[in-house]
Amino acid sequence: MICSRKTRFVISLLLICISAPLWSAEPSEAKIDLKFETDNNKSQLWVSDRQNTPGKGPIKPTHVAVLNLRNLSLPFITNNHESILQILNTPSGKTLSEQQRKFLTVSDAVFLMDHRRSSSNMVFLYAVSAEDAKRMARAYLEVPIEINKERKREYERKIEEETTQISKIEKELPEKKKQVEEAESKYRQAKKTRYFPLDDDEANDRAKEAMLQMDKMLDVLEIELAGILEKLEAIKEYRRPGKPVIGISADMIHKLDQMLIEQTIELKSAEARKQTALKIRSRHKAFLDLFKQWEDLDLEAKGLKKTLQLAFVRKREYERDLLTKKPMKRLPVVHEKKATIYPVLTQ
Repeated sequence: MICSRKTRFVISLLLICISAPLWSAEPSEAKIDLKFETDNNKSQLWVSDRQNTPGKGPIKPTHVAVLNLRNLSLPFITNNHESILQILNTPSGKTLSEQQRKFLTVSDAVFLMDHRRSSSNMVFLYAVSAEDAKRMARAYLEVPIEINKERKREYERKIEEETTQISKIEKELPEKKKQVEEAESKYRQAKKTRYFPLDDDEANDRAKEAMLQMDKMLDVLEIELAGILEKLEAIKEYRRPGKPVIGISADMIHKLDQMLIEQTIELKSAEARKQTALKIRSRHKAFLDLFKQWEDLDLEAKGLKKTLQLAFVRKREYERDLLTKKPMKRLPVVHEKKATIYPVLTQ
C-alpha cells in the first residue's frame, strides 16, 4: 500500500512538472487580495513542528512567507503528499519554479503555529526564493478556493448525471407502458377464454393446480408406456422371423399375435393420452407465462417510475446544495491582508 501511494505521488509530481510551462502561461483563476512586505532585518528559523524541530530535507529554503490567519479551516497543516499536491495544483502553485516544486516534495515546506487562545494561526511557507515564497502564500490561500470549485464541479456533474438519467427514463417509460398494456391485454383475453369467472389469483391457482395434475398424469403414463414397450419387445422376440419355435403351439403363436395387436393399440392410446396431457399442461403454462410477462413488465415500469422520482429528488437536492452551500469550504481571514517575507536561517 505504501509503495503504491508513493508511486501515485511520483506520477502526479511528474505530470505537474511536465505541465508547468503550460500552466504558467494560463491566467490565474483565483484572485487573492494580498499584499507583501519584505523584512530582511529579521530572519526566521526553518522549523517543522510545534516543538520548533529543525526542518528536514535535502533542499534548504532561503525565504519564508508568514501569514497570520483567522477562521482557518484548511484541510492540511502538515507536509503530507496530499497537501503538497493540493498546493501544486492551485493556479499560483502551477507558477512555482522547478526548484520550488522539487523542494516541496523532498523537504519540509509548511509549518503551522497554532495560537488557540487567540483563535489565530501563523502559517510559515518556506521557499527557495523570495518570489516563490510569495507564490506559496497565494497558493496556500487558493487551496480552499480550488476545493470549493471542485465541489461545485462535483455538484454540477451529479446534476448532469441525474438530468441524463431523467431524460433516458422519460424516453423509455412510454414504450414500457405500452408493453405493459399489450401484455395485460393478452393475459386478459386468455383469462376470459378459460377462467372468466375467477379473479387473477384464483385463475393462477387453478392453472397451477391443472399443471400439477398433468405432471402427475404424465408420470403415470411414462410408467405405463415403459411397461407396454417391454411387453412389445418380448412378443416381438418370440415372433421374430427365423427364430426356432420350440415347445410353442400354434394356438400360442396365435395368442401372441393377438397380444401384439392389443399392446400396439394400447401403446397408441397411451401415447395419445400423453400428448393430450402435454397440450393441456402447455396451455395452462402459457396462461401463467402471460401473467408472469405482464407482472414483470409492470414491475419494470413501476421501477422506472420510482427511479425517475428519486432522480428528480436527487437533482433538486444537488441544485439546492449548489445554491445554499457556497462557499462550501470556509475561507481563512488574513490579518491586514498581508504576507511578510523573511530570509531563513537553516540549522
